[in-house]
Amino acid sequence: MVRYLLSDVTDDMILGQSIFTPNGDLLLAAGYQVTALYRKRLAEIGIETIFIEVEGTESVRAETVISDHVQREMSISFSKSVTELTNVFSYKKMTRKTVKDSVKANKNELERLVMNSGIANALEKFIDEILNQSAVVLNLSAIDKHGSSFFQHSINVTIISLCLGRKFRLSYEEMKQLGMGALNYDLGLVAVPKEILESPGPLSHDDAVTLAQHTVFGHLMLSANPAIPPTSSAVALQHHECQDGSGYPRGIKGENRPPLKDFSRKNVIHRFSEIVAVADAYDMLTIGRLHYSERRSVKDSLRAIIMQSGKTLNSEVVKMLTTIVPLYPVGTRIRVINAPVPQLFGFCGVVAKENTVNLDEPQIILYESKSHQKIKPVLIDMSLHKGFVLELLP
Repeated sequence: MVRYLLSDVTDDMILGQSIFTPNGDLLLAAGYQVTALYRKRLAEIGIETIFIEVEGTESVRAETVISDHVQREMSISFSKSVTELTNVFSYKKMTRKTVKDSVKANKNELERLVMNSGIANALEKFIDEILNQSAVVLNLSAIDKHGSSFFQHSINVTIISLCLGRKFRLSYEEMKQLGMGALNYDLGLVAVPKEILESPGPLSHDDAVTLAQHTVFGHLMLSANPAIPPTSSAVALQHHECQDGSGYPRGIKGENRPPLKDFSRKNVIHRFSEIVAVADAYDMLTIGRLHYSERRSVKDSLRAIIMQSGKTLNSEVVKMLTTIVPLYPVGTRIRVINAPVPQLFGFCGVVAKENTVNLDEPQIILYESKSHQKIKPVLIDMSLHKGFVLELLP
Protein backbone atom coordinates (compact mmCIF):
# COMPACT_ATOMS: atom_id res chain seq x y z
CA MET A 1 0.00 0.00 0.00
CA VAL A 2 1.08 3.55 -0.69
CA ARG A 3 -0.05 6.70 1.10
CA TYR A 4 -1.45 9.34 -1.28
CA LEU A 5 -2.71 12.85 -0.81
CA LEU A 6 -6.45 12.73 -1.42
CA SER A 7 -5.99 15.46 -4.02
CA ASP A 8 -3.64 13.17 -6.01
CA VAL A 9 -6.02 10.19 -6.06
CA THR A 10 -7.72 9.36 -9.37
CA ASP A 11 -10.91 7.45 -10.14
CA ASP A 12 -9.08 4.26 -11.13
CA MET A 13 -7.26 3.90 -7.79
CA ILE A 14 -8.27 1.22 -5.27
CA LEU A 15 -8.45 1.89 -1.54
CA GLY A 16 -5.85 -0.19 0.30
CA GLN A 17 -6.94 0.36 3.90
CA SER A 18 -10.49 0.74 5.23
CA ILE A 19 -11.45 4.17 6.55
CA PHE A 20 -13.48 4.63 9.71
CA THR A 21 -15.14 7.71 11.18
CA PRO A 22 -13.88 8.94 14.57
CA ASN A 23 -16.95 7.23 16.07
CA GLY A 24 -15.82 3.88 14.74
CA ASP A 25 -18.29 3.56 11.85
CA LEU A 26 -16.98 2.11 8.59
CA LEU A 27 -16.87 4.91 6.02
CA LEU A 28 -15.25 3.19 3.06
CA ALA A 29 -13.96 -0.39 2.87
CA ALA A 30 -10.65 -1.46 1.38
CA GLY A 31 -10.98 -2.71 -2.18
CA TYR A 32 -13.34 0.01 -3.41
CA GLN A 33 -12.47 2.42 -6.19
CA VAL A 34 -12.01 5.89 -4.75
CA THR A 35 -14.33 7.79 -7.07
CA ALA A 36 -14.79 11.56 -7.12
CA LEU A 37 -17.92 11.21 -4.98
CA TYR A 38 -16.02 9.29 -2.29
CA ARG A 39 -13.12 11.73 -2.41
CA LYS A 40 -15.48 14.66 -1.90
CA ARG A 41 -17.03 12.99 1.14
CA LEU A 42 -13.62 12.17 2.62
CA ALA A 43 -12.45 15.75 2.12
CA GLU A 44 -15.58 17.07 3.85
CA ILE A 45 -14.75 15.20 7.05
CA GLY A 46 -11.14 16.38 7.05
CA ILE A 47 -9.29 13.34 5.70
CA GLU A 48 -6.32 14.46 3.62
CA THR A 49 -4.43 11.23 2.91
CA ILE A 50 -5.41 7.62 2.26
CA PHE A 51 -3.68 4.32 1.44
CA ILE A 52 -3.92 3.07 -2.15
CA GLU A 53 -3.27 -0.41 -3.55
CA VAL A 54 -0.22 -0.45 -5.83
CA GLU A 55 0.99 -3.66 -7.48
CA GLY A 56 4.12 -4.96 -5.79
CA THR A 57 3.53 -3.12 -2.49
CA GLU A 58 0.95 -5.48 -0.98
CA SER A 59 3.28 -6.27 1.93
CA VAL A 60 3.70 -2.61 2.90
CA ARG A 61 1.84 -1.93 6.11
CA ALA A 62 2.22 1.17 8.28
CA GLU A 63 2.47 -0.38 11.73
CA THR A 64 0.19 1.43 14.13
CA VAL A 65 1.63 2.71 17.39
CA ILE A 66 -1.76 1.90 18.93
CA SER A 67 -4.06 -0.67 17.31
CA ASP A 68 -6.90 0.80 15.27
CA HIS A 69 -9.67 -0.64 17.43
CA VAL A 70 -8.17 0.80 20.62
CA GLN A 71 -7.75 4.21 18.95
CA ARG A 72 -11.41 4.10 17.92
CA GLU A 73 -12.41 3.07 21.44
CA MET A 74 -10.63 6.10 22.86
CA SER A 75 -12.03 8.40 20.14
CA ILE A 76 -15.61 7.37 20.87
CA SER A 77 -15.31 7.77 24.67
CA PHE A 78 -13.25 10.95 24.62
CA SER A 79 -15.22 12.77 21.92
CA LYS A 80 -18.50 12.04 23.73
CA SER A 81 -17.03 13.41 26.96
CA VAL A 82 -15.68 16.56 25.28
CA THR A 83 -19.02 17.23 23.58
CA GLU A 84 -20.89 17.03 26.88
CA LEU A 85 -18.32 19.17 28.66
CA THR A 86 -18.61 21.82 25.96
CA ASN A 87 -22.34 22.00 26.71
CA VAL A 88 -21.63 22.42 30.43
CA PHE A 89 -19.32 25.39 29.76
CA SER A 90 -21.26 26.93 26.87
CA TYR A 91 -21.29 30.49 28.19
CA LYS A 92 -20.68 33.45 25.93
CA LYS A 93 -18.07 35.05 28.15
CA MET A 94 -15.90 32.95 30.45
CA THR A 95 -13.54 34.33 33.06
CA ARG A 96 -11.52 32.62 35.76
CA LYS A 97 -14.31 33.37 38.24
CA THR A 98 -17.15 32.09 36.03
CA VAL A 99 -15.21 28.92 35.24
CA LYS A 100 -14.42 28.40 38.91
CA ASP A 101 -18.09 28.88 39.81
CA SER A 102 -19.15 26.54 37.02
CA VAL A 103 -16.67 23.88 38.14
CA LYS A 104 -18.10 24.07 41.64
CA ALA A 105 -21.71 23.96 40.41
CA ASN A 106 -21.04 21.05 38.05
CA LYS A 107 -18.63 19.02 40.17
CA ASN A 108 -20.56 15.78 39.75
CA GLU A 109 -20.80 16.23 35.99
CA LEU A 110 -17.06 16.86 35.74
CA GLU A 111 -16.26 13.74 37.72
CA ARG A 112 -18.62 11.74 35.51
CA LEU A 113 -17.15 13.03 32.25
CA VAL A 114 -13.43 13.58 32.87
CA MET A 115 -11.41 10.34 32.94
CA ASN A 116 -14.53 8.18 33.18
CA SER A 117 -14.18 4.39 33.07
CA GLY A 118 -14.33 4.21 29.26
CA ILE A 119 -11.53 6.75 28.84
CA ALA A 120 -9.46 5.28 31.68
CA ASN A 121 -9.72 1.76 30.25
CA ALA A 122 -8.69 2.94 26.79
CA LEU A 123 -5.74 4.85 28.25
CA GLU A 124 -4.51 1.73 30.05
CA LYS A 125 -4.68 -0.14 26.74
CA PHE A 126 -2.63 2.65 25.13
CA ILE A 127 0.04 2.22 27.80
CA ASP A 128 0.02 -1.59 27.63
CA GLU A 129 0.42 -1.61 23.85
CA ILE A 130 3.28 0.90 23.92
CA LEU A 131 5.11 -0.90 26.75
CA ASN A 132 4.75 -4.25 24.97
CA GLN A 133 6.40 -3.07 21.75
CA SER A 134 9.96 -4.23 21.16
CA ALA A 135 10.92 -0.84 19.73
CA VAL A 136 9.10 2.49 19.68
CA VAL A 137 8.83 4.04 16.22
CA LEU A 138 6.39 6.91 15.89
CA ASN A 139 4.93 6.52 12.42
CA LEU A 140 2.79 9.55 11.61
CA SER A 141 0.78 7.38 9.23
CA ALA A 142 -0.50 5.45 12.22
CA ILE A 143 -2.07 8.37 14.07
CA ASP A 144 -2.87 11.04 11.48
CA LYS A 145 -6.31 9.86 10.34
CA HIS A 146 -9.14 12.22 11.15
CA GLY A 147 -7.83 15.73 10.60
CA SER A 148 -7.10 18.31 13.28
CA SER A 149 -10.20 18.12 15.49
CA PHE A 150 -9.77 18.96 19.16
CA PHE A 151 -10.16 15.43 20.48
CA GLN A 152 -8.08 13.76 17.75
CA HIS A 153 -5.25 16.22 18.40
CA SER A 154 -5.40 15.41 22.13
CA ILE A 155 -5.31 11.66 21.39
CA ASN A 156 -2.32 12.12 19.07
CA VAL A 157 -0.51 14.15 21.72
CA THR A 158 -1.23 11.41 24.26
CA ILE A 159 0.23 8.71 22.00
CA ILE A 160 3.36 10.78 21.27
CA SER A 161 3.80 11.64 24.98
CA LEU A 162 3.49 8.01 26.05
CA CYS A 163 6.01 6.93 23.41
CA LEU A 164 8.43 9.51 24.82
CA GLY A 165 7.65 8.35 28.35
CA ARG A 166 8.49 4.77 27.35
CA LYS A 167 11.84 5.91 25.94
CA PHE A 168 12.63 7.69 29.20
CA ARG A 169 11.75 4.45 31.05
CA LEU A 170 8.95 5.95 33.14
CA SER A 171 7.22 3.55 35.53
CA TYR A 172 3.70 2.28 34.79
CA GLU A 173 2.22 4.70 37.36
CA GLU A 174 4.18 7.60 35.85
CA MET A 175 2.92 6.62 32.40
CA LYS A 176 -0.68 6.73 33.70
CA GLN A 177 -0.18 10.19 35.20
CA LEU A 178 1.54 11.40 32.04
CA GLY A 179 -1.26 9.93 29.91
CA MET A 180 -4.00 11.61 31.97
CA GLY A 181 -2.20 14.93 31.73
CA ALA A 182 -1.62 14.60 27.99
CA LEU A 183 -5.19 13.57 27.17
CA ASN A 184 -6.67 16.49 29.13
CA TYR A 185 -3.95 19.09 28.61
CA ASP A 186 -6.15 21.30 26.40
CA LEU A 187 -9.42 20.63 28.24
CA GLY A 188 -9.74 24.32 29.12
CA LEU A 189 -10.54 25.04 25.46
CA VAL A 190 -14.10 23.82 26.06
CA ALA A 191 -14.64 27.03 28.06
CA VAL A 192 -13.30 29.29 25.29
CA PRO A 193 -16.01 30.82 23.05
CA LYS A 194 -16.51 28.87 19.85
CA GLU A 195 -16.16 31.97 17.68
CA ILE A 196 -12.58 32.42 18.97
CA LEU A 197 -11.62 28.77 18.41
CA GLU A 198 -13.04 28.77 14.88
CA SER A 199 -11.96 32.25 13.82
CA PRO A 200 -10.35 31.92 10.36
CA GLY A 201 -8.10 34.96 10.69
CA PRO A 202 -5.57 36.33 13.22
CA LEU A 203 -7.04 36.87 16.69
CA SER A 204 -7.48 40.29 18.24
CA HIS A 205 -5.48 41.08 21.37
CA ASP A 206 -8.50 40.50 23.63
CA ASP A 207 -9.37 37.21 21.95
CA ALA A 208 -5.75 36.04 22.20
CA VAL A 209 -5.78 36.82 25.92
CA THR A 210 -9.03 34.86 26.33
CA LEU A 211 -7.59 31.91 24.42
CA ALA A 212 -4.46 31.92 26.59
CA GLN A 213 -6.70 31.53 29.65
CA HIS A 214 -7.48 27.95 28.59
CA THR A 215 -4.46 26.81 30.61
CA VAL A 216 -5.99 28.20 33.81
CA PHE A 217 -9.49 27.00 32.89
CA GLY A 218 -8.24 23.46 32.31
CA HIS A 219 -6.31 23.40 35.57
CA LEU A 220 -9.41 24.55 37.47
CA MET A 221 -11.46 21.72 35.94
CA LEU A 222 -8.88 19.01 36.55
CA SER A 223 -7.65 20.01 40.00
CA ALA A 224 -11.20 19.81 41.32
CA ASN A 225 -11.46 16.17 40.25
CA PRO A 226 -10.16 13.66 42.84
CA ALA A 227 -9.48 11.14 40.05
CA ILE A 228 -6.83 13.42 38.52
CA PRO A 229 -3.41 13.54 40.27
CA PRO A 230 -1.81 16.99 40.73
CA THR A 231 1.02 15.89 38.42
CA SER A 232 -1.55 15.43 35.65
CA SER A 233 -3.52 18.63 36.22
CA ALA A 234 -0.21 20.55 36.21
CA VAL A 235 0.12 19.68 32.52
CA ALA A 236 -3.00 21.68 31.65
CA LEU A 237 -1.60 24.70 33.50
CA GLN A 238 2.01 24.53 32.29
CA HIS A 239 2.06 23.17 28.74
CA HIS A 240 2.65 26.67 27.32
CA GLU A 241 5.47 27.52 29.73
CA CYS A 242 8.90 27.82 28.08
CA GLN A 243 12.38 26.74 29.10
CA ASP A 244 13.59 30.36 28.98
CA GLY A 245 10.66 31.68 31.04
CA SER A 246 8.92 33.42 28.14
CA GLY A 247 5.77 31.28 28.31
CA TYR A 248 2.48 31.57 30.17
CA PRO A 249 0.54 31.74 32.46
CA ARG A 250 3.24 32.07 35.16
CA GLY A 251 6.45 32.56 33.18
CA ILE A 252 8.30 29.79 35.01
CA LYS A 253 11.45 28.27 33.54
CA GLY A 254 12.75 24.81 32.75
CA GLU A 255 16.22 23.31 33.17
CA ASN A 256 16.56 21.32 29.92
CA ARG A 257 17.11 18.15 31.90
CA PRO A 258 15.78 14.63 31.24
CA PRO A 259 12.16 14.38 32.54
CA LEU A 260 12.95 11.96 35.35
CA LYS A 261 11.78 12.03 38.94
CA ASP A 262 13.94 14.46 40.91
CA PHE A 263 12.71 15.97 44.16
CA SER A 264 15.42 18.65 44.05
CA ARG A 265 13.62 20.39 41.19
CA LYS A 266 11.56 23.26 42.56
CA ASN A 267 9.73 26.16 40.94
CA VAL A 268 10.39 24.84 37.45
CA ILE A 269 8.14 23.43 34.72
CA HIS A 270 6.85 19.98 35.66
CA ARG A 271 8.54 17.21 33.67
CA PHE A 272 5.24 15.83 32.35
CA SER A 273 4.38 19.29 31.02
CA GLU A 274 7.73 19.38 29.22
CA ILE A 275 7.00 16.07 27.49
CA VAL A 276 3.50 17.12 26.48
CA ALA A 277 4.74 20.49 25.18
CA VAL A 278 7.06 18.71 22.72
CA ALA A 279 4.33 16.24 21.70
CA ASP A 280 1.86 19.11 21.19
CA ALA A 281 4.32 21.10 19.07
CA TYR A 282 5.15 18.10 16.88
CA ASP A 283 1.55 17.09 16.24
CA MET A 284 0.51 20.70 15.69
CA LEU A 285 3.19 21.11 13.02
CA THR A 286 2.61 17.82 11.22
CA ILE A 287 -1.18 18.07 11.14
CA GLY A 288 -1.61 21.85 11.17
CA ARG A 289 -3.72 23.85 13.56
CA LEU A 290 -5.78 27.02 13.30
CA HIS A 291 -4.00 30.22 14.46
CA TYR A 292 -0.67 28.41 14.88
CA SER A 293 0.72 26.50 11.94
CA GLU A 294 0.05 25.12 8.49
CA ARG A 295 0.63 21.43 7.93
CA ARG A 296 4.32 20.57 7.42
CA SER A 297 6.28 17.49 6.42
CA VAL A 298 7.91 15.30 9.08
CA LYS A 299 11.33 16.65 8.10
CA ASP A 300 10.27 20.31 8.27
CA SER A 301 8.39 19.70 11.54
CA LEU A 302 11.45 18.16 13.18
CA ARG A 303 13.59 21.03 11.92
CA ALA A 304 11.17 23.53 13.50
CA ILE A 305 11.10 21.55 16.76
CA ILE A 306 14.90 21.47 16.91
CA MET A 307 14.98 25.24 16.38
CA GLN A 308 12.86 25.61 19.53
CA SER A 309 15.01 23.19 21.52
CA GLY A 310 16.50 24.65 24.68
CA LYS A 311 14.60 27.91 24.37
CA THR A 312 10.93 27.01 24.22
CA LEU A 313 11.09 23.22 24.47
CA ASN A 314 13.11 20.91 26.70
CA SER A 315 16.21 19.96 24.70
CA GLU A 316 16.42 16.44 26.17
CA VAL A 317 12.82 15.66 25.21
CA VAL A 318 13.36 17.06 21.71
CA LYS A 319 16.47 14.92 21.34
CA MET A 320 14.49 11.83 22.33
CA LEU A 321 11.71 12.69 19.86
CA THR A 322 14.23 12.66 17.00
CA THR A 323 15.18 9.06 17.90
CA ILE A 324 11.63 7.72 17.46
CA VAL A 325 10.34 9.72 14.48
CA PRO A 326 11.37 8.26 11.11
CA LEU A 327 12.11 10.80 8.40
CA TYR A 328 10.79 8.18 5.98
CA PRO A 329 7.52 6.78 7.42
CA VAL A 330 6.34 3.42 6.07
CA GLY A 331 3.84 3.87 3.25
CA THR A 332 5.22 7.25 2.18
CA ARG A 333 5.93 7.86 -1.51
CA ILE A 334 9.55 8.65 -2.37
CA ARG A 335 11.65 9.67 -5.37
CA VAL A 336 15.32 8.72 -5.77
CA ILE A 337 17.38 11.90 -6.23
CA ASN A 338 20.79 10.21 -5.87
CA ALA A 339 21.78 6.57 -6.14
CA PRO A 340 24.86 4.32 -6.42
CA VAL A 341 23.29 3.10 -9.68
CA PRO A 342 22.76 6.21 -11.86
CA GLN A 343 19.99 4.53 -13.87
CA LEU A 344 17.75 4.65 -10.79
CA PHE A 345 17.84 8.44 -10.57
CA GLY A 346 14.29 9.79 -10.64
CA PHE A 347 12.62 6.43 -9.97
CA CYS A 348 9.65 6.52 -7.59
CA GLY A 349 8.53 4.10 -4.93
CA VAL A 350 7.41 3.66 -1.36
CA VAL A 351 9.01 3.23 2.06
CA ALA A 352 8.42 -0.47 2.76
CA LYS A 353 9.92 -1.10 6.20
CA GLU A 354 11.62 0.91 8.92
CA ASN A 355 15.10 0.12 10.19
CA THR A 356 14.76 0.44 13.95
CA VAL A 357 18.56 0.58 14.33
CA ASN A 358 18.88 3.52 11.94
CA LEU A 359 15.64 5.26 10.97
CA ASP A 360 17.44 7.05 8.10
CA GLU A 361 18.06 3.77 6.27
CA PRO A 362 14.71 2.07 5.61
CA GLN A 363 13.82 -0.55 3.02
CA ILE A 364 12.15 0.88 -0.07
CA ILE A 365 10.28 -0.58 -3.05
CA LEU A 366 10.69 1.12 -6.42
CA TYR A 367 7.75 0.56 -8.75
CA GLU A 368 7.80 3.49 -11.19
CA SER A 369 10.43 4.78 -13.62
CA LYS A 370 11.54 8.37 -14.03
CA SER A 371 9.00 8.73 -16.83
CA HIS A 372 6.25 7.34 -14.54
CA GLN A 373 6.08 3.99 -16.29
CA LYS A 374 5.27 0.97 -14.14
CA ILE A 375 8.26 -1.35 -13.57
CA LYS A 376 8.73 -4.70 -11.91
CA PRO A 377 8.93 -3.78 -8.19
CA VAL A 378 12.48 -3.67 -6.79
CA LEU A 379 13.15 -4.02 -3.05
CA ILE A 380 16.21 -2.09 -1.82
CA ASP A 381 17.60 -2.15 1.72
CA MET A 382 19.29 1.22 2.20
CA SER A 383 21.34 -0.13 5.11
CA LEU A 384 23.02 -2.56 2.68
CA HIS A 385 23.18 -0.31 -0.39
CA LYS A 386 24.73 3.00 0.57
CA GLY A 387 24.50 6.21 -1.43
CA PHE A 388 20.75 6.52 -1.88
CA VAL A 389 19.23 9.96 -1.29
CA LEU A 390 15.45 10.15 -1.21
CA GLU A 391 12.91 12.90 -1.67
CA LEU A 392 9.61 12.53 0.13
CA LEU A 393 6.64 13.09 -2.16
CA PRO A 394 3.43 14.74 -0.85
